[in-house]
Parts: sequence; C-alpha cells; structure tokens
Amino acid sequence: SCFCPRVPDEVDRVAKTIQTWNESYRLVNESEMRGVGISHVVNHAYGLQCLATNKLLNRACTIGRVDAIVCSTDKNFLVPVGGALIISPNKSVIDSISKNYPGRASASPMVDLFITMLSMGLDGYKGILDERRRLIGLFKAKLENVAKSFGERLLDCPRNSISFGITLDNLAVIEDATESKDYLGAKSLETRQIRLTKEKNAQITKFGSMLFTRCISGTRIVPRSEVKTISGHTFEGFGSSHDDFPYAYMTAACAVGLGEAEMNEFFVRLDKSLGDYCTKRDKEMKKKMKMKEVDVENSSNQFEELKV
Repeated sequence: SCFCPRVPDEVDRVAKTIQTWNESYRLVNESEMRGVGISHVVNHAYGLQCLATNKLLNRACTIGRVDAIVCSTDKNFLVPVGGALIISPNKSVIDSISKNYPGRASASPMVDLFITMLSMGLDGYKGILDERRRLIGLFKAKLENVAKSFGERLLDCPRNSISFGITLDNLAVIEDATESKDYLGAKSLETRQIRLTKEKNAQITKFGSMLFTRCISGTRIVPRSEVKTISGHTFEGFGSSHDDFPYAYMTAACAVGLGEAEMNEFFVRLDKSLGDYCTKRDKEMKKKMKMKEVDVENSSNQFEELKV
C-alpha cells in the first residue's frame, strides 16, 4: 500500500525475480550459500484492509521470496500510532525478530490492539472492512466533485483504492517572474523562477495549515518541485513519489473506520476550506493590484512634476 499518486508495486514479480536471482547465485557460489542472497521486506502500511493487495502478497509468498511484511496497527485497527505487525511466511524469521525485542519495547501498542479486537470482535472488524469497501466509490466521486468546483481534477490512480488525490495548481496565483518587480533583484531568470516556485509552494502549504486548524487531519499537501537537504542528501520533489511530478496535489484516504457521516462532514469542511482560501487569496491579490496602481500613479505624477 502507498500514498496516491503511487500505486501498489507488483510484489509478486519482485518476489519471483529475487528468488530466481538468489537461486542462480547459489548455483555459481555453492561454498557461500549461508547468509547469501537478497532479502525482501514489504511495506504494507494500509494494506491489510485491501483485498487486492492481500491477494497480491499471498501470490508473492507462494511463487517467490518474501521475508517479512510490515503493517501499521493504527492504519488497520483503529488504535493509536506506535505499533506494527510483522508477518512472514517463514516462522524462523518471526522467531529471530522476537528474540531481539523482549523487555526493550513498550507493551502499549499490543494492549491497545488487544482491547480493540476484544471490543469489536471478528464480526465487528469485518463490518468496518465492508463499510470501507462500500464507501470507496462515493468517496472518489465526492472528492472529484469538490476538485472540479475549484478548477482542479482527480488524480488517476486506478490500482490504489485507499489513497486518493486532487491537483492544487490553481491555489497559488503569483505574477510572472519576468514581470514582477519583486524578482528584478535576482541575477538571472533561473533564480527568479526558483524564488517564484518557493512562493507558490508557500501558498500551497499554507492551505495545509488551514485544513489542520479546521480539524481536518490525515490529508497530505504536496507542493511541486520541493527541494530539501537532510544530512547532506538533497531530495528533489520532496514528499512526492517523483523528482519532477507535474502537479501540486493533496491526498486523502478512504481508510478503515471511516463512516458515511464522517465522510460527508469531511467533504463539507474541505469545500468550505477551499472556498475560504480562494476568497482570502483573491482579496490579497486585489489589494496588491490596488497598491500597484497607486505606485504607477505616484510615479507618473512625479514624472510630470520633473517635466514642469
């Protein structure tokens, strides 16, 4: 599982490729068999709630090599953040991992999961899984409608049935870098474009903070061409799934535990937040235009006075 616009990897083909490579390597290096080979650990964060990805993983475990599958407890079982399940088709892998943890980790995630499972029961958990599947189509349609009403569009990610996204390119409205006086101090057009991109990204991430203050959590706001350097490593397109993804975008998840009433309230708040943001942005733009007109008028008056 993964965030939109990515779709789940073809883990069955990856697992088969790894197994084939390991077997061919061992045939050539028979004396170095022990501990040699490529391991395969799958990040299955949201995946337990999705039938398609679970079937894909079952196939991967059958036809190829999968050492471990890691799933978040908070994303799949409605418990607080902090725990994970580790699953493996090989019992010795689980035994080896278990021996490294006794007495060194908090028991809180296990207690939270135990209490939640006891309170819901198997039928209760199956019920919220069925409810999520029922809401997928509604969630996607409502998100697309909100996007269209503000000149945006739904990102097309056909194999991702959990995380959905919409573009946010129309949120930022800034003067062209070649005309704006704010960028004339830059030494080159390239530098001006970099400054312009940073200002656009600042406007788009500002919308993210607006969502948070309106108690909309779980969404991700990803500006375009964000660059960050962490510990000497530079990341292009930071936060996105591609170095140069062509759109700024927002993601939201139709995840387990979501109810129809909660979903409807989310879209009401999202629509209002986008409307409030655009209204505030347009007011600021009008104010800037008015100040620009005043500056032009003052410059013209000063020029006339100099002529006289």
